[in-house]
Parts: sequence; structure tokens; C-alpha cells
Amino acid sequence: MKIQSMTGYGESEQRGVRIEAKSLNHRFLDIQFKMPSSLNPYEIEFRNIVKEFFLRGRIEISISFTELSKIKMNVNKIMVNSLIESLREIQKENNIKEPLSINHLFWFKDVIFKQELEINPEDIKVTLRDALKNLKNMRIKEGIILAEEIQKIINSIDEMVIKIEDIMVDFIKEKFEEKKRKIKELLKDIEIEETRLFQEIALIAEKTDISEELSRLKSHIKQMKNIFKEGGSIGRKLDFLLQEIFREINTIGSKCTEYRISEIVIKIKSAIEKIRQQVQNLQ
Repeated sequence: MKIQSMTGYGESEQRGVRIEAKSLNHRFLDIQFKMPSSLNPYEIEFRNIVKEFFLRGRIEISISFTELSKIKMNVNKIMVNSLIESLREIQKENNIKEPLSINHLFWFKDVIFKQELEINPEDIKVTLRDALKNLKNMRIKEGIILAEEIQKIINSIDEMVIKIEDIMVDFIKEKFEEKKRKIKELLKDIEIEETRLFQEIALIAEKTDISEELSRLKSHIKQMKNIFKEGGSIGRKLDFLLQEIFREINTIGSKCTEYRISEIVIKIKSAIEKIRQQVQNLQ
């Protein structure tokens, strides 16, 4: 299944039916119809058709009829006879000499005449599927563009994580030597076992170790890349992984105060926010 954006538009007009379908962002699949009340009995069938095409998004569907649709005019004859009788009584009671004509009935046209469409549900279903197909094609086109933009940002995060790893190797060495030198200066007049010295230094180095966070971070990034390869409905999966990535990078920022790493952490957080905004548009 191809990746889709949740925004798009599609329409179709055939067999006397015109259908417009618009899609907006939504956490779930929310289907809204705007159509003549005469079509209400078919709403469940129409909903099931929409579900064949989409998994998420607010889908707004407008159904109307064109001049090519067949219209049947019904006359409420019982109401006509009742009106004629009432009008004659009014004439008689008020001594009105004007003859009664068909024109008088048009005063009550809203209750006498009723237009009914000769509806073929299959024609509507065919038009609906065509409109939804056009909507889906637009969502796929936008989805491709979004996916490319997000993957570029993910790749940039991947590169920044590699930079952190490289900096961290040098940082640990520098810190190790710095702490070793300071301890020797402080204890220059006191004899201390070399093993004990290295244990103390290793303990200090351990407090700033972010290797586990980097490992999990790389794993999450790899999972995100795989999700794009799998395709389909990926919005929620990506949103979950973004939360995990943010948690790891936040921990890295708090554990390691090296200014070069702090600068990269800020950039990664900014990149995560950009992805999060884009992911809201994906099915």
C-alpha cells in the first residue's frame, strides 16, 4: 500500500450525479456526508465504500444531481381536492364571483407538488468510487512529496548522530586524561594505587557515557527508515518513534554537557519538531 497524505480533493460527474470528496487531517477515519435526504437509506453502503479507500482522515463528501438526472413530478391529489373544496367554500361564504382556476393552486405549490429523483443507487456508487479514486490519487501524490521531505530530515538526523559518536570518542578520552591529571595533582603527596586511580576515573567517565542512548537512537532511526520502505498507513508508527527519539536525545543532552554535542542536540530537536509537523499530514 502506498503512502498517503491526509489532505486532498477529488470529484466526479456522470450519470446525472456529481460528487465532490475532500480530505483533511484527523486522528481516525471520520466520514461526513452532505446529500439529499432521499439518499439517507444508502449512507451505510456509501460509508463502506469510503472505508475501502482510506484508513485515516476526515472525508467530506458532497452528493448532488445535475440537469441530466431524471426527475419525476408527483402531485398530491388528495391535497388538491381538499384545497379546491376549501377555496369554493371561501368563495361562497364571501360572495366572491371570480372563477376558480389552476393558477390559484400554485399558491400552495410547496405542499401540492413534490419532485422525486428516479435514483439508481448503482449510478451513485460508480460516481462515488470514481471521485474517491481521484481523491486517493491526489493523496498519494502529496504523500510521496511529504515522505521525501521527511526522509531527508531523518537522514540529516542520522548524520548528526554519527557526529555525536565521533565527538564522544574524543570527549571521553579528553575527560579521562583531564580527570586523571587533576586527581594526580590533588594527590601528588599521597600514594595511591594505580588500579584505584583508574577505577575512580572510569566511574567519572561512566556518568557522561551516552553509548546506550546513541544505540537506541540509531535503532529508532533505522525503524523509521524501514517504515517508509513498508509503506501503507505509517503516520501513527512514525509519531510513536518520534516520541522515543526525542526521549533519547533529551537524555543525551542532560547527560553530556560538551558544547559541541549540546549544539547538535538542539539541531536534532528542531529536526524532530519539523518531522512531527509533517507526520500529522500522513495517513
